[in-house]
Amino acid sequence: MCLGVDAMTITATNVRRNSGSLPQFDKAISLFDTHSPSDTKQLRQTYLRLAMRYHPDKAPSNERVLATQLFQAISAAYEDLLKSHQEDIIDREPGLKVRVKTPVAAAAELGDIEELRRLLSESPASANEKDELGVYPIMFAAAGGCIPAVEVLVEFGADIHAKNPIGWSVLLYASLADHAPMVRWLVEKGAWVGEHELMLAAFTGNSDALVALLDMYVGCVPKIRTDQSRISLLHLAVEGMCFLKRSAEKHAACIDTLLKWQVPTDIVEPKKSRTCLHAFLADKRWRTRQFENSAAHLAVVEQLCLHGANVTLEDSEGNSAMSIAAERGLHKVREILFMYA
Repeated sequence: MCLGVDAMTITATNVRRNSGSLPQFDKAISLFDTHSPSDTKQLRQTYLRLAMRYHPDKAPSNERVLATQLFQAISAAYEDLLKSHQEDIIDREPGLKVRVKTPVAAAAELGDIEELRRLLSESPASANEKDELGVYPIMFAAAGGCIPAVEVLVEFGADIHAKNPIGWSVLLYASLADHAPMVRWLVEKGAWVGEHELMLAAFTGNSDALVALLDMYVGCVPKIRTDQSRISLLHLAVEGMCFLKRSAEKHAACIDTLLKWQVPTDIVEPKKSRTCLHAFLADKRWRTRQFENSAAHLAVVEQLCLHGANVTLEDSEGNSAMSIAAERGLHKVREILFMYA
């Protein structure tokens, strides 16, 4: 969903009411007003450019305190603008809310090669300078999808094998931004495709990245299971289709890809002996978010059935896909299931 200039003005007014007590917040908001970004991706780019331009490191020492206040206000304004006009987009587009802490990280994500090279020439060590969350500039570059930016960082010593404190790889940052060319480039340069990357890409609906990851994975895709719950990639993908980190169509594309890779529909998880079809239909969001009105969700039900999902198989509680649909009043779903009973 895009916002026009009038909508941005209304949004900014609401944000001022909520966070106006922060030092220099009004000035920060005025900087965003000047650019009048019209959608969330443009808003992100505007934020990165402002963060790069007004970073405290660029200010004289006697102005550092005020510069820091403005930088913090810019970051707060960005987060508030995101939340105020489109709260669910933060969940749908991973990484949109992440603050940048260094001009190198901002230039890397933006793909501003000239500025990135200038900054690294002044301070080569900043190529490997992680922020307080343990995120490296190369991860921002991977999320931005600019291969030349990653090449420059590597030239200055950045490590494509770097991981943040929770074990997220550079490859995963590229995957969660759905940048398939970046995924392929990183793997060609030695990055390793693990089950973690495949699981998160499948769950978050990053269909282009998932195709690239699967093409370059050396293991057996149908045998992949999560460590604790022991569920398959299809279980993860249908669960993601209910959370909708991205569009329903992107999530459906992930499921279609996994079916093409012959991930079985009849795998049962050990806790309740549920197949992916059980798990999909048992999610409460079918009612709370009215998924029966979603062509993509109904198409996935049919796709699972076409690929062998058993509509009468009972889980450990005696529930089948048919009975779950009946109990929850999913009339359109039942019509589909009846064709495969």
